[in-house]
Amino acid sequence: MLPVFALVVQLAGPIGVADSAWQAITDEGVLRASAVVDSVYIDRLLPAATVSGGDFTAYLMARLGIHGLPPGFRYRVAVDSTQIRIGGRVSELPAEARAALHPLVTWLAPEAWLEAQVELLPAGREAVRFRLRSASVEGIPVPEAVLAPVLAGVGEQYPALTRTGRDLLVQIPPGAAMRLVPGGVVLLGP
Repeated sequence: MLPVFALVVQLAGPIGVADSAWQAITDEGVLRASAVVDSVYIDRLLPAATVSGGDFTAYLMARLGIHGLPPGFRYRVAVDSTQIRIGGRVSELPAEARAALHPLVTWLAPEAWLEAQVELLPAGREAVRFRLRSASVEGIPVPEAVLAPVLAGVGEQYPALTRTGRDLLVQIPPGAAMRLVPGGVVLLGP
């Protein structure tokens, strides 16, 4: 499970995002996103393309080494031009993610809604950074004093992340770019 992108809790469900805006994260999404990434950045068959938020999140999870989502995986993604929101209920976290996030989720009710807010930032000429900006429980931000040590533990478990557990760097070709749009991620070729 992608613990860095799966920190969120709300009993009432997603706050401020219509149900129709939330997209599924699936194993098939990894294949779809990989094909688009290759077409724009590797083979350069397309000058630009958009990948759905759910597919791109599955792709990022695969880059972290998380393969084969468990049956019944129900975390969802909503993307706008400023952030990627990943959310679901505590009971829907796979066992591996619950273990990684134990200090945060142990006291929460199973039906509590967890949400992570991730931003996309430049990271030089050949990379972009997906950074966990914040996490919330029931729409209430998790205090940094609680969040930072939990994420540092996640960073130790997943070497693809930075030591803080907050950042995932993704290499792109020189002159290429990525940007968030409602519902997805736009890949711009060099």
